[in-house]
Amino acid sequence: MAERFRVGLPETAFPFIPPADKFLEYLGRPGGMAAIINELGVRLDKPLPDPKTVRKAVKEGVTPRSGEKIKEVLESIATPEMYEYLTSSYLAPWMETSFSNNGLAWLCMIKGEHLRLFETDHPETFTEKFLKRRAEQERGLLETAREIQKQGATESAIEELWWKTLSPFLRETTLVGDSHIDTGLQAAADFKSSTGQSRGKKAGLLLGLYARIRIDFYYHLLCNASLDIIQSCKEDDTLDNHYGLWLVENSFVGDMVPSFDGEAMTLPFERLLDAWRGRITRDGSKLPWVEVADRLPNPYGLDAHQSRAPHQTVEERKEDIRRNKKSRLREWRNGTRPTAEQLQQFVRNLIPEDENVPMALTRAEIAATWGAFILDEWKTFEACGLNDALRQTLPAFERFPVYWAGYKAQAAQILAA
Repeated sequence: MAERFRVGLPETAFPFIPPADKFLEYLGRPGGMAAIINELGVRLDKPLPDPKTVRKAVKEGVTPRSGEKIKEVLESIATPEMYEYLTSSYLAPWMETSFSNNGLAWLCMIKGEHLRLFETDHPETFTEKFLKRRAEQERGLLETAREIQKQGATESAIEELWWKTLSPFLRETTLVGDSHIDTGLQAAADFKSSTGQSRGKKAGLLLGLYARIRIDFYYHLLCNASLDIIQSCKEDDTLDNHYGLWLVENSFVGDMVPSFDGEAMTLPFERLLDAWRGRITRDGSKLPWVEVADRLPNPYGLDAHQSRAPHQTVEERKEDIRRNKKSRLREWRNGTRPTAEQLQQFVRNLIPEDENVPMALTRAEIAATWGAFILDEWKTFEACGLNDALRQTLPAFERFPVYWAGYKAQAAQILAA
């Protein structure tokens, strides 16, 4: 049978590094890598196989004939620097292996972003260093797993060795609490022999552990991105002393951390809007939500004077627009992702004129992406019918300050340099 063409390596469900395709979905790019390749084919006017075939190339592999068309598109956009990276000795351990992993895709994504933003000789960012470290740790763990499987013992013995390996690994490499590691791994070990309610409870404990490991990855990622932003602002001399001290204490995302009151979760986008509406008014009061909604762009670009239904007055049309805006804002606060164009216009309308619009837009995009991650985790629990486990897990999303506490010293050093 002829060798099949694949884009990258198979992803793993183990959450130490979440799949890159999931992250692309959170960014508002559904379809992940396959969708990006299809978009590139259209933009570059290069013929590609059917979109389903492109998805298959990412997930499982396609014939060399189909693969050549995909390869031609990818090679047409790869810069010499990116090609050199892909063929480097550093990536060789990932490229030459067959085991599933998520680190390789993240390494390639962050390298591509580095080459897009910086000169070739620009030093690695804090975010790049974190992802490299995490990818290396993941690869080491998966190589250990493969060695365990080679020992030829029984399936139960292999599983026992795996759980014993995972426990110290997660303690050393994450900030997940020891009790959650212990109960989650014990639940995984006991899952096959469980039945009924006990089986459901153990599934909830394991899913709770996996969610916390993904939270650990993304919260470390946010912390390192915050360090990079502080570094960039410092170099550009755009930090006044007050804001610089605030960033050290809270991070770039400190005013959008989700909160859970035991009943409802307030998502990062709403937390950010709430912080903004407290800074807009001159008297220190918070801008009412109805006035925040007024700052949204008109629905579909309609105008009260030019786009009225027959026999509709201007005031009636204005009221329709107000209702539409209030409804749309409610959807955004609940996690519906704004389109890029709508979000940009809304931010320009909302924030004070003296604020940095591109930076404010970056904050809004991070908040929307963060909320998409939370809702995706939420959906997984609900799909499994594990609502009790969900309630026990939701407080973990509030733990970002615990993570940032470990980075404050670095942030202060950057500010003081």
